[in-house]
Amino acid sequence: MNIHIKSILSAIAFSLLFYGKSFGLNLVLISILTVVLLTTLKRENRVSWWYSSLYILTAILVFLNPSGFTIFVHFMTLIVFIGKSISSKSSLYISWFIGTLNLLFSSLIRLSENKSKEKSHSKKTSTKTINYITGGTIAVFLIGVFSLLYKDANPVFGNLIAQIDLSFISIPWLLFTFLGYLLFLHLLQPFNAAELIDFDAKRGNSLEKPVELVLIQNKKKLEREHTIGSMVFGALNLLLLFFLITDVLYLLQETDLTNADYSKSVHQGIYALVFSIVCAIALILYFFRGNLNFYENNKQIKKLTFLWVILNTILVLFTAYKNYSYIEALGLTYKRIGVLVYLVLTLTGLVIAFIKVAQIKNFIFLVRTNIAAVFAFLIISAAIPWDKIITSYNLAAIKNTDIEYLINLGDSNSLQLYHYVKKNRAQVATPLSTAIIEKYHSYKTKQVEKTWQEYTLYHVLNTHKNDHTF
Repeated sequence: MNIHIKSILSAIAFSLLFYGKSFGLNLVLISILTVVLLTTLKRENRVSWWYSSLYILTAILVFLNPSGFTIFVHFMTLIVFIGKSISSKSSLYISWFIGTLNLLFSSLIRLSENKSKEKSHSKKTSTKTINYITGGTIAVFLIGVFSLLYKDANPVFGNLIAQIDLSFISIPWLLFTFLGYLLFLHLLQPFNAAELIDFDAKRGNSLEKPVELVLIQNKKKLEREHTIGSMVFGALNLLLLFFLITDVLYLLQETDLTNADYSKSVHQGIYALVFSIVCAIALILYFFRGNLNFYENNKQIKKLTFLWVILNTILVLFTAYKNYSYIEALGLTYKRIGVLVYLVLTLTGLVIAFIKVAQIKNFIFLVRTNIAAVFAFLIISAAIPWDKIITSYNLAAIKNTDIEYLINLGDSNSLQLYHYVKKNRAQVATPLSTAIIEKYHSYKTKQVEKTWQEYTLYHVLNTHKNDHTF
């Protein structure tokens, strides 16, 4: 089947599923359709079943928990999936870049290529199809214009034109469908960034050892770098060690901290950690960028670098403990979860930096592994219903829960808050009880009004239940 016909049919399905609808079951169906279309194309590069599964999985996660974050992760996965469908062996950051190019600009790139290159037989066939579509569009437009001119010249013709009802045609729907056509055309006829893919394929993860002659000639330069690097890492290690000792003394103090103290302690720890990690990565990249990795007397700077990484890891753990104490005292919030996420990613980056030095890896290795780690963490995070976890923890573990904060979270915690206020009506202030009840019934109303395209797990499991007000 011609690619343009496939794109038109897919665009119609796209409109039926998404026009005027929120995300839910429709995202799962369009994801399956996209995977089927791409896997049935005759290409040299086979679509990765691993990334196809991840793409459909994130759509299912939206169906289970349609939050802004899960939707964001799904579209990030879509971009990577598109890139992997073009070149499955490319690095993740290259796949993401190629996917973005194709999703947004594939038609413009191909149009530019067609103007600068001679067209093959296959392109001529495609051009003929485009000519038919263009000619048909112009013909329909001119028929409309001249019909309006002729209707006043002939009453019979005018009566026939007046009886034609075109109110069923929706310009916004047509524009939306055309957008769907472009999206699927970009998927089915992508731009293959061969040079970029080839550039990535030729870049390994390890640094190449220079010939001994080069090392001998640069011995004085390497000695100088080694001495400077050792002094820098030695001084920073002493400073960080002193900071950690004072941090331990602070944590051992048996004093009751106010909310402001908790906040200040955590935030200052994060600021120190951000600066420390940025310096660590920058210094490691600078001193271990080339021949110093192979210098026979580089053991001292390597040991100091490993110590620097270890001390930063301890700093991460101390900051995590402060954040845990903060959560234990005041409850979970997205900002406090964000701190934990940052700490996990920071710890991952430190491990990768350690491997870079220990196994003599290059900068490309750092980019590839860190982006892969972030992508994996996004997928895992999208599977966690954060609103429900925050609500459950705060209601169960925190004595003076900030109910107003919970009310302002997404709609997915509506049922939890509703049941809580039913059991604890006397403990919840009347304005807050009223706000919770209104939020719950508003959410129920939205669920009832949803069409089948917008169904989510909550809709499937709960809309048939009749909860009684109180």
